[in-house]
Amino acid sequence: MKKNYQGKILKKLANLQFAIGLLFTIGVLIAIGTIIEQDQSLLFYKESYPDTKPLLGFFDWQFIKTLNLDHVYTAWWFVCILVLFVTTLLACTFTTQLPSLKKFKLWKFLNTLPQFQNLSIKDFAKLKFSNALSYQCNINNYHIFRQNKKNYAYAGLFGRIAPVMVHGSIVLLLVGSTLGSFSGYSAQEIIPRGELFHIQNLLKAGQFSFVPQEVSCRVNDFWITYTSEVKTDQFYSDLSLVDNNGYELKRKTVFVNEPMVYNGLTFYQTDWDIVGIKLKLPNQRFLQIPLKKITKGGKKFWFGSLNLDQRNFSIVVNDLQGRIFFYDSKGLLMNEVLIGQEFLLGENDVIQVYDFITSTGLQIKADPGIFTVYFSFLLLMVSIYVSFFTYSQIWLVEKGTTLLVGGKSNRAVLFFQEEFRRTLKKIKT
Repeated sequence: MKKNYQGKILKKLANLQFAIGLLFTIGVLIAIGTIIEQDQSLLFYKESYPDTKPLLGFFDWQFIKTLNLDHVYTAWWFVCILVLFVTTLLACTFTTQLPSLKKFKLWKFLNTLPQFQNLSIKDFAKLKFSNALSYQCNINNYHIFRQNKKNYAYAGLFGRIAPVMVHGSIVLLLVGSTLGSFSGYSAQEIIPRGELFHIQNLLKAGQFSFVPQEVSCRVNDFWITYTSEVKTDQFYSDLSLVDNNGYELKRKTVFVNEPMVYNGLTFYQTDWDIVGIKLKLPNQRFLQIPLKKITKGGKKFWFGSLNLDQRNFSIVVNDLQGRIFFYDSKGLLMNEVLIGQEFLLGENDVIQVYDFITSTGLQIKADPGIFTVYFSFLLLMVSIYVSFFTYSQIWLVEKGTTLLVGGKSNRAVLFFQEEFRRTLKKIKT
């Protein structure tokens, strides 16, 4: 009684219309999560979806917060729908697909002439060709069964595994993406060259995410290459991962589209900035001048000010090519110098521009489910390839001195028919 009850539940879960309804619901929810900005601050939703002008009369920030539409992919109801959909896939796999796979391995002898007439291709041969035809089927990798005067052969059972693989890939995809949503995180760090940092400026973090503190990252160096038109070509960061004892675990130069990966952490090069310049004053004194980035008309430059002996000077830097411009308080250009060059600022002050103080922008991501997602896509691609394997069946029935030969195939029917006729022709000649 208990088994019958469980069987009924599994059959209801494996219902195709129910699974399609769940898949459609998941698609709608994903679309909503794409339209509504996710994981933003409360102030953002109050400004973007004010309750004074609710969309459709009810859609405002309170509605979004109440239904957790600001983080759809980690909402409890979304996870429940995913679990239910995974359950339907598993129920379908174990109640329909795997049993049918076992069924395809069994012999299926034809007993009546009407059964033979329903086959897509059929022919006649002399009884003496029975062994030769069975031998040809064996050469063509058919599995052959014989019972009295009846023969059955099949090939391409591997193609029947494709639906099981598709279901498996979907389950792995959902598991991997859910694991990444709840356990993954991303952070953005702006680090001056030569500094050591821990991951702390989180942009997004799952409810069960864990940020390792036993590993630090050091920015050994940062530099930029330029094109012949003095446009930024690429920017690089020389990074080292060190443990709490200062031991270097890994070192790599990262740039755009070439991250550093270590123990589930991925460091991407995303941005850069000029924090300031370092000046060498008389008497071996050093002075750091902070610079502020200004963007105007699609172009950016860095601006700073220097007060020396009660005189004010302005400093402008356009890039890291090494050219620095000094202006007096009236805005007149006084000097244009390069890194390492000494110059006279004012009447008596000999100053050297020692170096730039730069910072690199790094994005750090951790996604424990990413390899599961990658494997699910790999399995899906393999299943597409496997699905092209043809499942073919051939029957031989001895009727007096005549051998009835027939067969059918689930795909590549024309190819199967040509092969069928070619095999018959081969044994008759």
